[in-house]
Amino acid sequence: MLTLILASSFAFPQSTPPAAPDAKPAPAVKTVAPEQQEPTMFPGSAAPFPEIENFVKGDSISSFEAGKVYVVEFWATWCGPCKAGMPHLSEVQHTYADKGVVVMGISDEKLEIVKTFLEKPEWAEKTKYTLCADADRSSYNQYMKPAMQNGIPCAFIVKDSVVQWIGHPMTMDEPIAAIVAGTWDIAKAKDSFMGSAQASKMQRRMSGLLREANKTKDYAAFLGMLDEAIAKASPQEALGMELQKFQILLGGANQPEAAYTLGKKVVAALIAEKSAMGLNQVAWFVLDSKTVQTRDIAFALNTAQAAATASDNKDGAILDTLARAYWDSADQKLAIATQKSAIEKTEAGPMLDEMKETLKKYETSSPGNGKAI
Repeated sequence: MLTLILASSFAFPQSTPPAAPDAKPAPAVKTVAPEQQEPTMFPGSAAPFPEIENFVKGDSISSFEAGKVYVVEFWATWCGPCKAGMPHLSEVQHTYADKGVVVMGISDEKLEIVKTFLEKPEWAEKTKYTLCADADRSSYNQYMKPAMQNGIPCAFIVKDSVVQWIGHPMTMDEPIAAIVAGTWDIAKAKDSFMGSAQASKMQRRMSGLLREANKTKDYAAFLGMLDEAIAKASPQEALGMELQKFQILLGGANQPEAAYTLGKKVVAALIAEKSAMGLNQVAWFVLDSKTVQTRDIAFALNTAQAAATASDNKDGAILDTLARAYWDSADQKLAIATQKSAIEKTEAGPMLDEMKETLKKYETSSPGNGKAI
Protein backbone atom coordinates (compact mmCIF):
# COMPACT_ATOMS: atom_id res chain seq x y z
CA MET A 1 0.00 0.00 0.00
CA LEU A 2 1.09 3.54 -0.69
CA THR A 3 1.47 6.01 2.15
CA LEU A 4 1.06 9.77 2.15
CA ILE A 5 4.79 10.31 2.41
CA LEU A 6 6.19 10.40 -1.09
CA ALA A 7 9.93 10.47 -1.48
CA SER A 8 10.13 9.96 -5.18
CA SER A 9 10.14 13.68 -5.98
CA PHE A 10 13.73 14.05 -4.81
CA ALA A 11 16.97 12.16 -5.10
CA PHE A 12 19.91 12.53 -2.78
CA PRO A 13 23.48 13.01 -4.03
CA GLN A 14 25.84 10.06 -3.73
CA SER A 15 28.60 10.68 -1.22
CA THR A 16 32.13 11.19 -2.46
CA PRO A 17 35.03 9.14 -1.04
CA PRO A 18 37.00 10.84 1.77
CA ALA A 19 40.31 12.40 0.86
CA ALA A 20 43.48 10.48 1.62
CA PRO A 21 44.83 11.32 5.08
CA ASP A 22 47.61 13.87 5.34
CA ALA A 23 51.05 12.36 5.94
CA LYS A 24 51.78 14.90 8.68
CA PRO A 25 51.04 14.05 12.32
CA ALA A 26 47.65 15.23 13.53
CA PRO A 27 47.72 18.21 15.90
CA ALA A 28 47.01 17.62 19.57
CA VAL A 29 43.80 19.65 19.44
CA LYS A 30 41.47 19.31 16.48
CA THR A 31 38.96 22.03 15.73
CA VAL A 32 35.71 20.85 14.14
CA ALA A 33 33.44 23.37 12.44
CA PRO A 34 29.97 23.39 14.01
CA GLU A 35 27.19 21.84 11.97
CA GLN A 36 25.15 24.42 10.09
CA GLN A 37 21.90 24.96 11.97
CA GLU A 38 20.11 27.56 9.85
CA PRO A 39 20.11 28.42 6.14
CA THR A 40 22.37 31.33 5.28
CA MET A 41 20.89 31.61 1.79
CA PHE A 42 17.16 32.24 1.38
CA PRO A 43 14.82 34.46 -0.65
CA GLY A 44 16.21 37.96 -0.32
CA SER A 45 19.86 36.83 -0.10
CA ALA A 46 22.51 38.01 -2.52
CA ALA A 47 23.02 35.50 -5.34
CA PRO A 48 26.60 35.04 -6.53
CA PHE A 49 27.09 34.05 -10.14
CA PRO A 50 27.71 30.26 -10.15
CA GLU A 51 31.34 29.27 -10.55
CA ILE A 52 30.64 26.85 -13.39
CA GLU A 53 33.47 24.73 -14.72
CA ASN A 54 32.01 23.75 -18.11
CA PHE A 55 29.04 24.84 -20.21
CA VAL A 56 27.99 21.69 -22.07
CA LYS A 57 24.85 22.76 -23.91
CA GLY A 58 23.26 26.10 -24.72
CA ASP A 59 24.66 29.57 -24.24
CA SER A 60 27.73 30.21 -22.10
CA ILE A 61 26.92 32.80 -19.46
CA SER A 62 29.48 34.89 -17.61
CA SER A 63 27.34 36.99 -15.25
CA PHE A 64 23.81 37.81 -14.13
CA GLU A 65 22.42 40.68 -16.18
CA ALA A 66 20.26 43.30 -14.50
CA GLY A 67 16.55 42.80 -15.13
CA LYS A 68 16.89 39.21 -16.32
CA VAL A 69 15.50 36.22 -14.43
CA TYR A 70 17.68 33.13 -14.01
CA VAL A 71 16.65 29.64 -12.96
CA VAL A 72 19.69 27.94 -11.42
CA GLU A 73 18.78 24.26 -11.15
CA PHE A 74 20.85 21.44 -9.67
CA TRP A 75 20.51 17.98 -11.19
CA ALA A 76 22.39 14.76 -12.03
CA THR A 77 22.30 12.16 -14.78
CA TRP A 78 21.52 9.40 -12.24
CA CYS A 79 18.60 11.32 -10.69
CA GLY A 80 15.22 10.03 -11.88
CA PRO A 81 13.15 13.04 -10.70
CA CYS A 82 15.70 15.36 -12.36
CA LYS A 83 15.29 13.64 -15.70
CA ALA A 84 11.50 13.55 -15.34
CA GLY A 85 11.50 17.33 -14.88
CA MET A 86 13.66 18.20 -17.90
CA PRO A 87 10.75 18.68 -20.34
CA HIS A 88 9.16 21.08 -17.84
CA LEU A 89 12.34 23.15 -17.62
CA SER A 90 12.48 23.24 -21.42
CA GLU A 91 8.89 24.46 -21.44
CA VAL A 92 9.73 27.20 -18.92
CA GLN A 93 12.65 28.32 -21.08
CA HIS A 94 10.45 28.40 -24.19
CA THR A 95 7.54 30.18 -22.48
CA TYR A 96 9.64 32.98 -20.99
CA ALA A 97 12.45 33.29 -23.53
CA ASP A 98 11.17 36.65 -24.76
CA LYS A 99 10.90 37.86 -21.14
CA GLY A 100 14.62 37.50 -20.49
CA VAL A 101 14.44 34.24 -18.53
CA VAL A 102 17.48 31.95 -18.66
CA VAL A 103 17.30 28.37 -17.37
CA MET A 104 20.62 26.76 -16.48
CA GLY A 105 20.98 23.23 -15.09
CA ILE A 106 24.14 22.36 -13.16
CA SER A 107 25.40 18.83 -12.51
CA ASP A 108 28.33 18.13 -10.19
CA GLU A 109 29.37 15.12 -12.26
CA LYS A 110 32.40 14.85 -14.49
CA LEU A 111 32.25 16.57 -17.86
CA GLU A 112 32.36 13.35 -19.88
CA ILE A 113 29.45 11.85 -17.96
CA VAL A 114 27.28 14.89 -18.60
CA LYS A 115 28.32 15.14 -22.26
CA THR A 116 27.61 11.47 -22.92
CA PHE A 117 24.20 11.77 -21.31
CA LEU A 118 23.20 14.87 -23.27
CA GLU A 119 24.38 13.38 -26.56
CA LYS A 120 21.78 10.64 -26.32
CA PRO A 121 18.88 11.45 -28.70
CA GLU A 122 16.23 11.25 -25.99
CA TRP A 123 17.89 13.81 -23.74
CA ALA A 124 19.12 15.97 -26.58
CA GLU A 125 15.46 16.39 -27.55
CA LYS A 126 14.14 16.91 -24.02
CA THR A 127 16.68 19.55 -22.95
CA LYS A 128 16.19 22.94 -24.59
CA TYR A 129 18.09 25.07 -22.09
CA THR A 130 21.63 25.66 -20.84
CA LEU A 131 23.28 22.71 -19.12
CA CYS A 132 26.58 22.63 -17.27
CA ALA A 133 29.06 20.35 -15.56
CA ASP A 134 30.70 21.51 -12.35
CA ALA A 135 32.65 18.55 -11.00
CA ASP A 136 34.45 20.50 -8.27
CA ARG A 137 31.04 21.43 -6.78
CA SER A 138 31.87 25.15 -6.59
CA SER A 139 28.35 26.19 -7.52
CA TYR A 140 26.88 23.56 -5.18
CA ASN A 141 28.84 25.12 -2.34
CA GLN A 142 27.62 28.58 -3.37
CA TYR A 143 23.94 27.63 -3.43
CA MET A 144 22.84 24.24 -2.16
CA LYS A 145 25.03 24.12 0.92
CA PRO A 146 24.20 27.57 2.38
CA ALA A 147 20.51 27.04 1.60
CA MET A 148 20.71 23.63 3.35
CA GLN A 149 19.20 21.85 0.36
CA ASN A 150 20.21 18.20 0.23
CA GLY A 151 17.85 16.74 -2.38
CA ILE A 152 17.84 17.23 -6.13
CA PRO A 153 16.38 18.53 -8.32
CA CYS A 154 16.42 21.89 -6.62
CA ALA A 155 15.97 25.27 -8.29
CA PHE A 156 16.92 28.81 -7.28
CA ILE A 157 15.20 31.67 -9.10
CA VAL A 158 17.42 34.77 -9.25
CA LYS A 159 16.63 38.29 -10.40
CA ASP A 160 18.96 41.29 -10.16
CA SER A 161 21.48 39.06 -8.36
CA VAL A 162 19.02 38.37 -5.53
CA VAL A 163 17.54 34.97 -4.70
CA GLN A 164 13.78 35.19 -5.21
CA TRP A 165 12.64 31.61 -4.59
CA ILE A 166 14.05 28.17 -3.70
CA GLY A 167 12.30 24.86 -4.23
CA HIS A 168 11.48 21.88 -6.41
CA PRO A 169 11.46 22.98 -10.07
CA MET A 170 8.14 21.25 -10.73
CA THR A 171 6.50 23.73 -8.32
CA MET A 172 7.98 26.94 -9.69
CA ASP A 173 5.35 27.90 -12.28
CA GLU A 174 3.48 30.32 -10.02
CA PRO A 175 6.62 31.92 -8.51
CA ILE A 176 8.35 32.49 -11.85
CA ALA A 177 5.22 34.00 -13.38
CA ALA A 178 4.99 36.49 -10.51
CA ILE A 179 8.72 37.24 -10.56
CA VAL A 180 8.65 37.95 -14.29
CA ALA A 181 5.54 40.09 -13.86
CA GLY A 182 7.13 42.06 -11.02
CA THR A 183 4.42 41.11 -8.50
CA TRP A 184 6.44 38.66 -6.43
CA ASP A 185 6.35 39.14 -2.63
CA ILE A 186 9.90 38.26 -1.66
CA ALA A 187 9.33 38.93 2.05
CA LYS A 188 6.51 36.40 2.08
CA ALA A 189 8.70 33.95 0.15
CA LYS A 190 11.43 34.33 2.76
CA ASP A 191 8.98 33.72 5.62
CA SER A 192 7.67 30.61 3.90
CA PHE A 193 11.16 29.26 3.18
CA MET A 194 12.45 29.88 6.70
CA GLY A 195 9.28 28.36 8.17
CA SER A 196 9.90 25.23 6.12
CA ALA A 197 13.52 25.21 7.26
CA GLN A 198 12.43 25.32 10.89
CA ALA A 199 9.94 22.53 10.26
CA SER A 200 12.70 20.44 8.67
CA LYS A 201 14.97 21.11 11.63
CA MET A 202 12.28 19.96 14.04
CA GLN A 203 11.57 16.93 11.86
CA ARG A 204 15.23 15.90 12.00
CA ARG A 205 15.21 16.22 15.77
CA MET A 206 11.97 14.30 16.04
CA SER A 207 13.31 11.57 13.76
CA GLY A 208 16.21 11.10 16.16
CA LEU A 209 13.86 10.88 19.14
CA LEU A 210 11.66 8.40 17.28
CA ARG A 211 14.61 6.16 16.44
CA GLU A 212 15.60 6.17 20.09
CA ALA A 213 12.02 5.51 21.18
CA ASN A 214 11.74 2.55 18.82
CA LYS A 215 14.81 1.06 20.49
CA THR A 216 13.82 1.72 24.11
CA LYS A 217 10.02 1.51 23.67
CA ASP A 218 9.77 4.72 25.70
CA TYR A 219 7.82 7.18 23.54
CA ALA A 220 7.17 9.88 26.16
CA ALA A 221 9.83 12.34 24.93
CA PHE A 222 8.88 11.89 21.27
CA LEU A 223 5.14 12.25 21.89
CA GLY A 224 5.75 15.33 24.06
CA MET A 225 7.73 17.01 21.30
CA LEU A 226 5.11 15.99 18.75
CA ASP A 227 2.39 17.61 20.86
CA GLU A 228 4.43 20.84 20.98
CA ALA A 229 4.77 20.78 17.20
CA ILE A 230 1.05 20.13 16.73
CA ALA A 231 0.18 23.10 18.94
CA LYS A 232 2.30 25.43 16.78
CA ALA A 233 1.36 24.01 13.38
CA SER A 234 -1.21 25.15 10.86
CA PRO A 235 -4.41 23.03 10.76
CA GLN A 236 -3.19 21.15 7.69
CA GLU A 237 0.24 20.46 9.17
CA ALA A 238 -1.30 19.50 12.51
CA LEU A 239 -3.51 16.94 10.81
CA GLY A 240 -0.51 15.19 9.29
CA MET A 241 1.26 15.16 12.67
CA GLU A 242 -1.82 13.80 14.42
CA LEU A 243 -1.98 11.01 11.85
CA GLN A 244 1.63 10.18 12.72
CA LYS A 245 0.82 10.31 16.43
CA PHE A 246 -2.10 7.92 15.88
CA GLN A 247 0.22 5.42 14.22
CA ILE A 248 2.82 5.71 16.99
CA LEU A 249 0.23 5.31 19.74
CA LEU A 250 -1.40 2.31 18.09
CA GLY A 251 1.87 0.74 16.96
CA GLY A 252 5.11 1.06 18.89
CA ALA A 253 3.68 2.73 22.00
CA ASN A 254 0.82 0.17 22.17
CA GLN A 255 -1.72 2.59 23.66
CA PRO A 256 -4.84 1.51 21.73
CA GLU A 257 -7.43 3.42 23.76
CA ALA A 258 -5.64 6.75 23.27
CA ALA A 259 -4.86 5.83 19.68
CA TYR A 260 -8.42 5.14 18.60
CA THR A 261 -9.73 8.22 20.41
CA LEU A 262 -7.29 10.30 18.37
CA GLY A 263 -7.94 8.17 15.28
CA LYS A 264 -11.63 9.09 15.25
CA LYS A 265 -10.68 12.78 15.31
CA VAL A 266 -8.16 12.30 12.50
CA VAL A 267 -10.62 10.35 10.35
CA ALA A 268 -13.31 13.03 10.80
CA ALA A 269 -10.84 15.69 9.66
CA LEU A 270 -9.73 13.59 6.68
CA ILE A 271 -13.35 13.06 5.65
CA ALA A 272 -13.90 16.82 5.81
CA GLU A 273 -10.79 17.27 3.64
CA LYS A 274 -12.02 14.53 1.26
CA SER A 275 -8.56 13.00 1.61
CA ALA A 276 -9.05 9.55 0.12
CA MET A 277 -5.36 8.68 0.39
CA GLY A 278 -5.16 9.82 4.01
CA LEU A 279 -8.18 7.72 4.96
CA ASN A 280 -6.76 4.78 3.08
CA GLN A 281 -3.48 5.12 4.96
CA VAL A 282 -5.26 5.00 8.31
CA ALA A 283 -7.36 1.97 7.36
CA TRP A 284 -4.47 0.00 5.91
CA PHE A 285 -2.27 0.71 8.92
CA VAL A 286 -4.89 -0.69 11.29
CA LEU A 287 -5.50 -3.74 9.09
CA ASP A 288 -1.97 -4.66 8.12
CA SER A 289 0.81 -3.07 10.19
CA LYS A 290 2.79 -5.68 12.12
CA THR A 291 3.29 -3.13 14.90
CA VAL A 292 -0.45 -3.06 15.73
CA GLN A 293 -1.45 -5.41 18.53
CA THR A 294 -5.07 -4.28 18.91
CA ARG A 295 -6.97 -4.05 15.63
CA ASP A 296 -10.36 -2.33 15.67
CA ILE A 297 -11.76 -3.90 12.50
CA ALA A 298 -15.00 -1.91 12.64
CA PHE A 299 -13.00 1.34 12.80
CA ALA A 300 -10.86 0.20 9.88
CA LEU A 301 -13.91 -0.79 7.83
CA ASN A 302 -15.68 2.54 8.39
CA THR A 303 -12.47 4.38 7.45
CA ALA A 304 -11.94 2.27 4.33
CA GLN A 305 -15.55 2.89 3.26
CA ALA A 306 -14.99 6.64 3.70
CA ALA A 307 -11.83 6.42 1.59
CA ALA A 308 -13.70 4.61 -1.18
CA THR A 309 -16.46 7.24 -1.10
CA ALA A 310 -13.92 10.08 -1.22
CA SER A 311 -12.34 8.49 -4.31
CA ASP A 312 -15.72 7.84 -5.99
CA ASN A 313 -14.91 4.12 -5.86
CA LYS A 314 -12.48 4.60 -8.75
CA ASP A 315 -9.13 3.90 -7.09
CA GLY A 316 -8.02 0.27 -7.25
CA ALA A 317 -5.59 0.53 -4.33
CA ILE A 318 -8.27 2.03 -2.08
CA LEU A 319 -10.80 -0.63 -3.07
CA ASP A 320 -8.16 -3.26 -2.30
CA THR A 321 -8.00 -1.90 1.25
CA LEU A 322 -11.79 -1.92 1.51
CA ALA A 323 -11.89 -5.54 0.34
CA ARG A 324 -9.38 -6.41 3.06
CA ALA A 325 -11.57 -4.67 5.65
CA TYR A 326 -14.59 -6.69 4.52
CA TRP A 327 -12.49 -9.85 4.70
CA ASP A 328 -11.33 -9.15 8.24
CA SER A 329 -14.97 -8.37 9.11
CA ALA A 330 -15.86 -11.92 8.00
CA ASP A 331 -17.85 -10.72 4.97
CA GLN A 332 -16.38 -12.98 2.30
CA LYS A 333 -18.98 -12.10 -0.35
CA LEU A 334 -18.31 -8.36 -0.20
CA ALA A 335 -14.56 -8.94 0.07
CA ILE A 336 -14.54 -10.92 -3.16
CA ALA A 337 -16.83 -8.48 -5.03
CA THR A 338 -14.79 -5.46 -3.90
CA GLN A 339 -11.47 -7.12 -4.74
CA LYS A 340 -12.74 -7.86 -8.24
CA SER A 341 -13.68 -4.20 -8.62
CA ALA A 342 -10.21 -3.20 -7.40
CA ILE A 343 -8.64 -5.44 -10.04
CA GLU A 344 -10.79 -3.91 -12.79
CA LYS A 345 -9.56 -0.43 -11.84
CA THR A 346 -5.84 -1.25 -11.60
CA GLU A 347 -3.35 -1.11 -14.44
CA ALA A 348 -1.08 -4.04 -15.29
CA GLY A 349 1.93 -4.39 -13.05
CA PRO A 350 3.13 -5.86 -9.74
CA MET A 351 0.24 -4.33 -7.78
CA LEU A 352 -2.33 -5.94 -10.07
CA ASP A 353 -0.58 -9.31 -9.80
CA GLU A 354 -0.64 -9.04 -6.02
CA MET A 355 -4.35 -8.16 -6.06
CA LYS A 356 -5.13 -11.22 -8.15
CA GLU A 357 -3.28 -13.46 -5.71
CA THR A 358 -5.22 -11.89 -2.85
CA LEU A 359 -8.50 -12.58 -4.66
CA LYS A 360 -7.60 -16.26 -4.93
CA LYS A 361 -7.07 -16.37 -1.16
CA TYR A 362 -10.41 -14.66 -0.56
CA GLU A 363 -12.10 -17.23 -2.77
CA THR A 364 -10.45 -20.27 -1.17
CA SER A 365 -9.89 -19.34 2.50
CA SER A 366 -12.02 -18.49 5.51
CA PRO A 367 -12.41 -14.78 6.35
CA GLY A 368 -12.36 -12.91 9.60
CA ASN A 369 -8.98 -13.80 11.10
CA GLY A 370 -7.77 -10.18 11.28
CA LYS A 371 -4.29 -11.24 10.20
CA ALA A 372 -2.22 -10.33 7.16
CA ILE A 373 -2.76 -12.80 4.34
